[in-house]
Amino acid sequence: MDAIAPLRCLGCKRIGMIACADCLAKVKIELKATPGPEPIQTTVTVANFDEPLVQKLIHALKYDGIFSVSDILAEWLISNLQNFFVPDDELIPIPLHPTRQRERGFNQSELMAKKLSREFNIPTNQNLKRIRNTKPQVECTGEERRTNLKEAFVYQSDINAKRIILLDDVTTTGSTFLEAALAIRKFSQVPIIGITVARG
Repeated sequence: MDAIAPLRCLGCKRIGMIACADCLAKVKIELKATPGPEPIQTTVTVANFDEPLVQKLIHALKYDGIFSVSDILAEWLISNLQNFFVPDDELIPIPLHPTRQRERGFNQSELMAKKLSREFNIPTNQNLKRIRNTKPQVECTGEERRTNLKEAFVYQSDINAKRIILLDDVTTTGSTFLEAALAIRKFSQVPIIGITVARG
C-alpha cells in the first residue's frame, strides 16, 4: 500500500509519514483544566480541535483507520501529563457501542489508553459499557449533544481505584464524560477526572 498510495503528511503533504516532525512542532500544545460538570472534578485537554492538523489527525484515526495516529495523540498526552497520574488510578477509555466498534474495527480511546497504561503503569478498566447505539455527537446540534447520550452507559463492576480517569479523543460540551461519570457514580464515590486530546 505504501508503494501504491504512500502516506503524506496531513500538514505539508511530504511523502512518507502521516505527520512530519516540522508540522507536529507547529501544533500549539495548551494544557487546560476545566472544572466539572459534576460528578466530574476536572476535564483536562492538551490541544484545540480547531487547529487544522489536530482535526485532520483525529479524523485520520477515527474515520480512515490510520492506527499510527494513536501514537501521536497518546504522546501528546504522555508528554504533558507526566505528573498527573498517581498510584491507584484506573484509566477507563470511553467505549463505543458494539455495533459501532464492529463497523470501525477499533476504539480510538482504547488504543490511546493502552499506551498511557504502559507509560504510567496504571491499569485500564474495561467495565464501562455503551448500551445505546447513539447518533455520533459530531452530527448533533449543541442541544442534541446534551440529550443524545442520556443513559447511554452502564458500569458493570466494583471499583477498587482511588481515582477514575476517563479518556476520550475529543470533548466539546462534556456530555460524553458526564453520562459516563453518572454511570460510574452509581457504584462509587471516588473522584472522576476526564482527559482528552482536544477540546472542540
